[in-house]
Amino acid sequence: MRLSLNHDQYPELHLRPLQQADAPALHGAVTLPRIGRMLHGFPAGWTLQQARSLIARLASRVDWPCFALDAGDGRFLGLVGLSERDPEQLTFFLVPEAEGQGLMRVALAGFVTHVFAQTELPAIRAEVYHDNAASMALLLGLGFVETGQREGNCSPLRCGAERLYQLCLPRGQAPQHPSPDRPC
Repeated sequence: MRLSLNHDQYPELHLRPLQQADAPALHGAVTLPRIGRMLHGFPAGWTLQQARSLIARLASRVDWPCFALDAGDGRFLGLVGLSERDPEQLTFFLVPEAEGQGLMRVALAGFVTHVFAQTELPAIRAEVYHDNAASMALLLGLGFVETGQREGNCSPLRCGAERLYQLCLPRGQAPQHPSPDRPC
């Protein structure tokens, strides 16, 4: 499966299944404290072998929506998918060099549209830490609405419970592929 995305700077940008060649970049990104602390389920000390095992497990599940963001040249730029633990829960991140270019905006718009077209999910949910303003703005700009807040200690790289914003995008409100220049 290859899902082409529309981005001016990266004309070949697309979502594709994760590959073993992505393991070093995946591992490198989620073990960076500034990225890993925003994610659920990647403990400190997560190893390259664990990254390879995750990719192998996801590759065996062709029905599971979890994809690498690819620049068109095989480079892993990030991940977009649904959580294995909670099939309505969105997870996403970019490698540092891909940030600030509007890539995740087009990736999430394409992903959400794909998921609603291929599944019967009534909604896609997300949780965003209180100190992740970029992800909060991105999701709100794509049509997600805040549905609540809770205290949680979902990231092993945080020192205790912190506020999480809960967001939801109901089926039927899926975004179209927006321009990367669209303001939040």
